[in-house]
Amino acid sequence: MKKLSVLLVTAAAALTVSAAPAHADTPLTAPYNLQALHVADTSADLDWLRDGFSAQEVVERKVNGAWQEFTRTETGFLPLTGLTRGTVYTFRIYSIPVAGLGYSNSARSAPITFTTLSGPDTVPPVKPAAPVFSSITTTRATVSWAQTTDNVQVTGYHLQQLIGGAWSTIRTVGPTEAFQTVTGLAAGTAYTFGVIAFDARGNTSARSEPGTVTTLAHTAGLTCRVQIISYSPSFLVSTTIINTTPAPVSGWTLQFTAAPTTTITGSFGGSVTRNGTALTQTPAVYYTTLAPGSQAGIGFNGTSTAPVFTLPSSFTAAGTPCQLV
Repeated sequence: MKKLSVLLVTAAAALTVSAAPAHADTPLTAPYNLQALHVADTSADLDWLRDGFSAQEVVERKVNGAWQEFTRTETGFLPLTGLTRGTVYTFRIYSIPVAGLGYSNSARSAPITFTTLSGPDTVPPVKPAAPVFSSITTTRATVSWAQTTDNVQVTGYHLQQLIGGAWSTIRTVGPTEAFQTVTGLAAGTAYTFGVIAFDARGNTSARSEPGTVTTLAHTAGLTCRVQIISYSPSFLVSTTIINTTPAPVSGWTLQFTAAPTTTITGSFGGSVTRNGTALTQTPAVYYTTLAPGSQAGIGFNGTSTAPVFTLPSSFTAAGTPCQLV
């Protein structure tokens, strides 16, 4: 019996010695880049970056020198409303982890301090830059402009057109909608546009300097523009086909030539077939018929091998020579 007791004690001791030590959970990364945005008289927004393993953030506010929990959120953004005018606010944030992943609460972020406006916002946004134009056809054009700034926040823009010598708002859009396609235009005609920014209080900027675009004139055939990017032994061909005729065009194709050592490895917007050095790209079904003023974007990529790196050439669209751009 004594021998058995000794063996049991020895085994228990061995088990005790071999037990692995406990490991502390890893703290989450503290929230960072905490910012106070769009500070107005009674509102503001808090924005920050957070650890990907965070389940929620605890937002704390400093009141009379002491920190107290203000609210909790599951995103890196918090709108603040009901603030007091002309008041200093200080906030900080820490993260709580998703349970069971071996993480613990983060440290507190660096605090952010801001002061609300003393009264309603009366400052207008900065005057926008003049609009610029792209994707111009006989019947449409895309009008765009650089986003402007405001002491609080730009909440939208009025896109205006000069019609009969007077400015008229043709579209009111949000703060991120600074690319607008205007349709129903006439071929070979000049159009002038301007932009006015506004904020949540209705303050409006001065109108931008005007921008003028002239639509494409009617032509007898399609307008074709080809861009070739080469990175020997490979290349990429992107083609824009615009119907600048006054009638729909159907059954068109893109023709071009390529050396026997040139191989087409892929295409978009249509398929490529070959007959010796003569190649044809037939547009996809959604590009088969082009209405007046509409356009198609097609292209292909490939390689050209020894002895000479040779790019495709002699592009025509429905028999009309293409322009290299």
